[in-house]
Amino acid sequence: MATKAVTRYRTRFVRRPRSRSKSKTTIPLAVVAGFVPLATFAYEGYQAGGLYNAAARVAQRLTGYDSTYRVFIPAELMKGWGPILAGFGVHWLASRIGINRALGRAGVPLLRL
Repeated sequence: MATKAVTRYRTRFVRRPRSRSKSKTTIPLAVVAGFVPLATFAYEGYQAGGLYNAAARVAQRLTGYDSTYRVFIPAELMKGWGPILAGFGVHWLASRIGINRALGRAGVPLLRL
């Protein structure tokens, strides 16, 4: 009686998909830095007139509308959104160039550009 031939396939050269780790929480420093001028403007308003004045100043910088004089000021809108959008732009550019990936591979915890 003849035995049946058994074929063995070698998986030595077969590439297996790489496992990916779960992404961790990071803080984009460029975006946070874009909010610093708004925060200082609000803090100065808090020192001058309390919490109501600070909230009015934040609303003025983010909407461009001055509630005390009831007028729209485009320059205030740009002073509020300009640094924030610049921070987003720097963060996007750093991601496209690969700086954030390099920071992650270097083991820098929690912070990205």
